[in-house]
Amino acid sequence: MGTSPTRKYEAVAPNTNRFGLYLSDLNRDRNDSHGIINYAVGLANALPGALQPGEHLVIYANPAIARELVIAPSDAVTVRITPAPTPLRRIMSDHVLGVRRADRDGVCLLHFPKGFVPANPPDSPRIVATLHDDIPLLYARGDFGKEHVTTKSRYFTASLRHTLRRAHGLLTVSNTSLDRFEDLAREASIAMPPIFVSHQGITLPAGEPVPVEDKLPLVLHIGSTKPHKRSHEAVEFMIAYAAQSDSPLRPTILGPLNRRTELLLQSHPVNRIKRTMSIPELARLMRSSRALVFNSEREGFGLPPVESFALGTPAVFARTDVMEEVLGSSPGGYVQGDYESFAAAMDAVLALTSDDLLSLRAAVLDRYNWDAVAAQTLQAYRKVAAAA
Repeated sequence: MGTSPTRKYEAVAPNTNRFGLYLSDLNRDRNDSHGIINYAVGLANALPGALQPGEHLVIYANPAIARELVIAPSDAVTVRITPAPTPLRRIMSDHVLGVRRADRDGVCLLHFPKGFVPANPPDSPRIVATLHDDIPLLYARGDFGKEHVTTKSRYFTASLRHTLRRAHGLLTVSNTSLDRFEDLAREASIAMPPIFVSHQGITLPAGEPVPVEDKLPLVLHIGSTKPHKRSHEAVEFMIAYAAQSDSPLRPTILGPLNRRTELLLQSHPVNRIKRTMSIPELARLMRSSRALVFNSEREGFGLPPVESFALGTPAVFARTDVMEEVLGSSPGGYVQGDYESFAAAMDAVLALTSDDLLSLRAAVLDRYNWDAVAAQTLQAYRKVAAAA
């Protein structure tokens, strides 16, 4: 990484060109959403290259996350290693010590990409957070059944509303999410701060795309026990398509599934991969598959099908509001819950040539890349800092 732990902090006068990025609250063993962590790390690695002359970035990272950073040594970037060995120390760091440290470093703005902001944020530094989606709110209000209303979903909902109230600026990953947060703020009578859309970059290693003729006869689905992901329906549709189309393609299911879906798999020819795959392994499998099936009904951005297209593999995806925004008229969209629509989408993507997939890949990479995300994020920083 080219950086080393910093053990003392020199006092620096507040500077409107000195920004902070707080990664100390990220932990892959403790956090459910690795997608949010991948976003935060991808952003941290991209921001230095988008800084303007005179701007400085201070990154606050715990040791595990610091090892994921790929940042060349630069006078414009400082990495502070902030170990938090105990739960109490973590809470103190996230809510009190992290902000104080940034203030001592002369940071004018501190960004929390995970989306949780301190309980009592100060006026200086200015606090910015990325809100990714409103899914916890849907669980907390019982949209997916009372059995899924948990203390955790209520806590996340309270944290989301707190961020809407107390942050000085917000980022989000799609215009669809922006509309949802604005609706939530109106319903809760919250005077929401300025919110900016940065979109998201690809978090899987791209590698060289695999030509259609060299791909494995697999159709991939990344399973989930969360009801909004609708994995059971996705698996049912994949099995039905394999049986009815005389296709040699074999459904390949990764990740956790509920008992009902596991029982369904036992009576059908599928590949079931239960172990946790590394990021490089997942990228290789996705590149080598004929298609990825994505059936989620609620997302902030919908990264898996975007990454699939970016790796040269078409996605078959439920055409929800956010996927309409993110992937537009890309082939592979279907009406959720409609098997005939799903089958037609499968037929369409399996008919794509290698040249077709290269064109789709280029379009996705041109629109969703970390350089663009970093540029949009820094524009938001500058506007929030200037409004202080």
